[in-house]
Amino acid sequence: MMSPIEHICGVDPFSLSVSETHRLARELRRAGTAPEARVAFGGNIVFEPLPEYLEAHLACKGIAAATYSGGFNQHLQEIIDPTSALHRFDPNFLFLHTELDAVLPGLVDRHDGTAEHWRRGMTEMLSLIESVVNEALEKTHASVLLTNFVAPDRYDFGLADWRCELGEQEFSWQLNSALNRRFRTEPRVQIVDLCRLMALHGHERARDRRLYYLAKVPWHESFLPILANELTRHVSVSLGRIHKCLVVDLDNTLWHGVLGEEGPWGVRVGTGDSIAEAHLDLQRRILAIKRRGVLIAVCSKNNREDVEQMFGLHPEMPLRLDDFVCLELGWEMKHEGLQRIAANLNIGTDSLVFLDDNPAEIELIRQMMPEVECILVPEDPVLRPMCLDRFHGLERTVITSEDLAKTRQYKENEVRHSARSGFADLQEYLYSLGTHVEIRAATPELLARAQQLFAKTNQFNLTSQRYTLAQLHEVEVDETSTVLLIRATDRFGELGWIGAVVLRDLDRPTARIDNFVLSCRAMGRGIESAILNHIKRLCFTQSSCRILQAQYLPTAKNAPVCELYEQHGFLATGTDVHGGKLYQLPREDLAFTSCDWIEVKNADTNDLGDETPLNCRSPLPLVTSSRQ
Repeated sequence: MMSPIEHICGVDPFSLSVSETHRLARELRRAGTAPEARVAFGGNIVFEPLPEYLEAHLACKGIAAATYSGGFNQHLQEIIDPTSALHRFDPNFLFLHTELDAVLPGLVDRHDGTAEHWRRGMTEMLSLIESVVNEALEKTHASVLLTNFVAPDRYDFGLADWRCELGEQEFSWQLNSALNRRFRTEPRVQIVDLCRLMALHGHERARDRRLYYLAKVPWHESFLPILANELTRHVSVSLGRIHKCLVVDLDNTLWHGVLGEEGPWGVRVGTGDSIAEAHLDLQRRILAIKRRGVLIAVCSKNNREDVEQMFGLHPEMPLRLDDFVCLELGWEMKHEGLQRIAANLNIGTDSLVFLDDNPAEIELIRQMMPEVECILVPEDPVLRPMCLDRFHGLERTVITSEDLAKTRQYKENEVRHSARSGFADLQEYLYSLGTHVEIRAATPELLARAQQLFAKTNQFNLTSQRYTLAQLHEVEVDETSTVLLIRATDRFGELGWIGAVVLRDLDRPTARIDNFVLSCRAMGRGIESAILNHIKRLCFTQSSCRILQAQYLPTAKNAPVCELYEQHGFLATGTDVHGGKLYQLPREDLAFTSCDWIEVKNADTNDLGDETPLNCRSPLPLVTSSRQ
């Protein structure tokens, strides 16, 4: 018998009526499924029934959730008190909302139209929010979802508000801008753009003044699915429910018409008519998604020459051929093209999102590759640019420099693979790459990239532990633990930050590798050996560790690393209750794996790879390579 989560997963939550949403929430709570997301609500309002909507929306995404609503305006006290119900709930997400007029009730009544008055109010408001958020970051493990401030319905100076030195409208803008600047570099804080959501729904429709006066519930129930969807977007992306590659069709998707029949001047895209402009706008949306670090590829039934001519003759199109990391053009079935794209990129097919205008093609993919998310282009051209907006898996809560370089890195990988064919011997090829690896303890600024790696990596992921930013921050500040980040370069260019490791109990007799991930772009070249050599050196020569423990928890995707620890000298000691294989490496059995085609630098001590243990030129026992 299916659980409520399994039953509802994949359903559009916006298709649920109010009564269906509440009934689903009750069923989910009765089922008692262990929650993946624990979301607490705090602020100077009453949140019910928003938590029920959030639980239903998350369930439609396959995420079991539990929620907790604190007492009215009791959130700061509960955050500070370690014995409070909030701390017993132990949220991994804390949604904070503050009604501005309830915090500074006399701000408008007392105002004299001067800029100084509003600046004082802004300072008070930011100080209050900052104190609450800082307490939450210090006292809980949660990521904070913080709403911004909605401008008032009306201005006391009415039409003349904009003529004031600092009017009410400008005050709202500056307050939100200051809020963004304050928390922009704090990875555990995410701004929930309530202003945008209420503008989309309609400010008057979103507010329920009667309920607010009666019960301090600020929003009309018709607005709650909109807000729950936005919170679901934040939560699901933070939990690693993201996709790596958007695959698009061409005909009637990137442009209107069939290229093979109508030619490059017959299809419609660009300015001049509504349909052409809609497709131009859709291309802009896809290009924006690429800038987030999502790979984009093409799978289309077309001749390559026609497609190349189309892009060459239409420089006004935002998308260019070199924006696509992969082109699958031909007349084979599209599910075969998607499989080749995943294989070429060395990612799982469940990392793909497929955009097509043909319902038959969409249905075929759903039947042949149910793990692929499919999005059908709407028939109405006006709706086409927005067809990707409701899909959460292409979002990112933080965009790193790695994301901006993603397409280039994958294209450089293609050049590496092409160069491999020129070497009969794998070792000669590995030496030719001139690989340099940098290993360093993660700084607060790098934790976002570490979290991305743990969230997105599936094949080289020893336990599939998906850490939140809060959990990684906890490791980073723990003197007995560390998060290691690994960066690599070679003669073809930057691979970027391609690996992460969580090490625990480094000052104890038994240390532990909590998890170890490596990007698929870096597999198969010995980088994992260099990393494990470094871990061994860190544990056995720089601490009191006598035994290094590790675990491999098999999943449907990480079979490529099922024997990693055996290959690097660890001894299997049994299995755990989850079927994971347990390992340990005693100090007396210490051995390093030869990988001297890689130069390693420990960025924390400036030790270079030709120092004794790191590149294996050591009197300690070695597991030697095939090259002598």
